Amino acid sequence: MPIRFTILAIFSFFLSCRPAPDIPDLKPRENVAYVVTGVGKTIEVIDLESFSVVAAYDISTSSDRFPHHIYISNDRKKLAVANPAYDFSKGHMGLHGVDVPGGILLINAATGDLEKNIPVNFANHNATFSKDDQNLLTTSFSHTGRAYIFNINNGQLKAEIILSADPSEIIVSPDGKYAAVTSGESSFLQILNLATNELERQIKVDLAPSNVWPGFDNIVLVSNSFRKSVNFVDLDQFSVTDFIDFDFTPGYLTYNPVSQELWVCDTENEAIKIFKKDVVWSETNSISFSGKDPHMIKFFDENQKAILINQKGNTAVEIDVTSKNILSEIQVGKAPNGIAISD
Repeated sequence: MPIRFTILAIFSFFLSCRPAPDIPDLKPRENVAYVVTGVGKTIEVIDLESFSVVAAYDISTSSDRFPHHIYISNDRKKLAVANPAYDFSKGHMGLHGVDVPGGILLINAATGDLEKNIPVNFANHNATFSKDDQNLLTTSFSHTGRAYIFNINNGQLKAEIILSADPSEIIVSPDGKYAAVTSGESSFLQILNLATNELERQIKVDLAPSNVWPGFDNIVLVSNSFRKSVNFVDLDQFSVTDFIDFDFTPGYLTYNPVSQELWVCDTENEAIKIFKKDVVWSETNSISFSGKDPHMIKFFDENQKAILINQKGNTAVEIDVTSKNILSEIQVGKAPNGIAISD
C-alpha cells in the first residue's frame, strides 16, 4: 500500500474514534412563556408548568434601546422583538417632533442567539411574523406613518406601505391574509393585503384608536384610550360588530374563548377588569395589583390559566381563569412589557 494511502487510512481511523461533537438541541421549547423586559433588556423564559424562570436571554444592543413587545413565529423557532430607541412605557406623546430610530431583533427561541438586527427608520411598537414565517412586519410610529415588510431570511425590505400618522401595534389575521394596524391620528383600522402588500381598506372605529390586539376567530380588538372603549372588528365582514365603553382608560386587552370573558388592563386603577356579555357587556370581576402597573395578559393551559406581567412590579403572575385566584408570582427583569407563548 502506498504511504499516502496508509496515512489517510490511519487518519480516518482516529477520526472515527473521536466522540461526536455536542450538537445543541434546537427543537422549539414547549409550554413556556417568553417575557421581554424594556429596561432589563432581556427575554425571560418561564416554564409554565412550574411557573419559574428557566433561562434569561441578554438582548441588549445599546444603552438607548428599550426592547418592546415580543412575538413568536408560527413554527415556534424564532422570536421577533421591536427594539426602538424610546421607552414606550412613558407613553406615545414623547415621540412627537423628535427623530427616534427603531429596529427588529430576530432571535433563536431555543438558544437566545441574535440572528438578525434589522434597522427601522423610526421607533416601532412591535414586530411580528407572516403566517408562513417568511416575512417580518413592523411600523414606524411617526407622522409619516409606514408599515414595513422585511424578508426574514436576508433582512431586506420587501415593501413599504403608507399609513396614517402614528401607527402602533401591527398584527396578522388568523387566516394570514391581512395585517391590521391603527394610527393614533385617524379613526380607522387599516387593513393590509399581504398577498399584494398594499393598503386594501380602512374600517371606521372610534376616533384616535390606540392599538389593535389579537381577538378570536377572525375578530380583532381595537382599544381606544381617548374614547375609553374597545371595538370588536370582524375581518370577514370588515366592520365593527360589537363594542364596550369603559369608565377607565384601557390598556392591553384579550378575550378568553373558553370563559367568554374580556380581560382588560386598567392602568389608571392598577387592576385587571374582567367583562362578560349577557345581552350587554358588564364588569364581573376585578383583580387589584396596586403599585405594580399590570401591562399585558396571555392565556395558556387550554385557556384555563393566565399569565400577567406587571411593568412596575417587575413580576409575572399566574392566575386561575375560573376562580380568578392568584396561583403564584415571580420576579422577572426590569420593566416587562411583552409576552409570547409557546405551547
